[in-house]
Amino acid sequence: MPDDHRIRQVVESVELDPSKTIEDLAHLINLSRSRLGHLFRLEVGTDLESFVRAARLEKAARLLLETELSIKQISATVGYHHASSFDRGFEKKFGASPANYRKKCRS
Repeated sequence: MPDDHRIRQVVESVELDPSKTIEDLAHLINLSRSRLGHLFRLEVGTDLESFVRAARLEKAARLLLETELSIKQISATVGYHHASSFDRGFEKKFGASPANYRKKCRS
């Protein structure tokens, strides 16, 4: 399977389910984690960890607006294991805590 096809498969997989780990993604296309990271950077122009983190936060933002799930449930759904790292990352990306983002965007 050509590398560009493999990377496209990873991108699509992350977009469908951003909670997947880097190891899950590497296993999906039968590459080592380090080889996947190298090819991803070459093909996409960014590192895989940043791409996954951005996808997780984008999905979390949608879930905050479209569901009544708790912030803790959303955090777990998108693949964060620690609420503090989710809160920190979300605030860095969107300029507001998840709770304030939900409140501000719904009003």
